[in-house]
Amino acid sequence: MRTQRILIALIGVTAMLALLWQARANADTLGVYQPPVVRQAQWALQQDNPEQAVALLEKRDSELRRWGAQAQGNALICQAYFQLGDYTRAEQACDLAVRASGETNGQYLYNRAVMRLLLGRIDEGVADLKRVAAMNAQEQAAITGLSVAGLGSDLTSQR
Repeated sequence: MRTQRILIALIGVTAMLALLWQARANADTLGVYQPPVVRQAQWALQQDNPEQAVALLEKRDSELRRWGAQAQGNALICQAYFQLGDYTRAEQACDLAVRASGETNGQYLYNRAVMRLLLGRIDEGVADLKRVAAMNAQEQAAITGLSVAGLGSDLTSQR
């Protein structure tokens, strides 16, 4: 009887790990698919052509909406305006990215914080940085919890 319980528990744990592994693989695969305009804008930014990136993204807003990629598009516009030295427009685009992401994307919040600090809006920038720090603390707590469960190495190996 005890052997059966151990075997059932072992099978259950194995099945759960297989499901987690499959979910992680699916998430990685889904991350590859993005609107063509996003790839084109990323390429323009890599080639130090922020004007082209802004033109692409602002002209093809409907494509971003269709793909549900408004946050990503606005984050790229933020990056482009930053490269152009237009921090006011960069902050506005970063703010749109934060709002479109449901204010849950730490990178978008961090970018907005930097723009606000560059514009001299210290209190707002610091508030955003505190939110990013809180998000990272929650993530660190999750990593610690997974480590205690023996699954922490799976999460940290994804980074």
